Amino acid sequence: MVSIRILVLIGAVLGVIPIALGIVALVTTKWISSPSGLTSSIIICSEESLCLQAPEATITKGIEIAGVGAIVVGVILSVILGMWTENVLLLLLPQIFLIAGPILILIGFLLYAKYLFGMIMQTSVDLGYSFILMIAACIVGFITAIYFAFVAGSSRSQNENYSDTDSYDSRNSKSVSVVYSQRF
Repeated sequence: MVSIRILVLIGAVLGVIPIALGIVALVTTKWISSPSGLTSSIIICSEESLCLQAPEATITKGIEIAGVGAIVVGVILSVILGMWTENVLLLLLPQIFLIAGPILILIGFLLYAKYLFGMIMQTSVDLGYSFILMIAACIVGFITAIYFAFVAGSSRSQNENYSDTDSYDSRNSKSVSVVYSQRF
């Protein structure tokens, strides 16, 4: 049987992927590009006509950064709790962050597109590779959340297997009692 710590470390490596993709997508300038070569991103604005106004920019930046931050917190908590606790409720706590992170990223992403497209309806724009990176961060973030949920569930299952007791009466080769803990 695979050690729970090995599963947690695999999850940590998997969790680095959406974190890296999210950070790269936040700091690159290729979110939106126009046929004339102008580019813009959520944080760095190279062309004033592609920059969001202050309230919209603050909302989308905050939601995107909070989403990536939630994934970071979720992965760190999953690793720490997965290595040192067997309490199932504590193991499920990081799932809140790992699920909220990609949702926040997606909401921020959609708000950014909505605000920007609404602002520049007369201009033809194409989605840049940073949009693709954010979508990939969302997808891998959800996979990471599912993976850590699986790890938390498998650690509970392993602990319950050890609580099962079998008594065996060797004198007459009959099983005296079998006590199974409730699985669900």
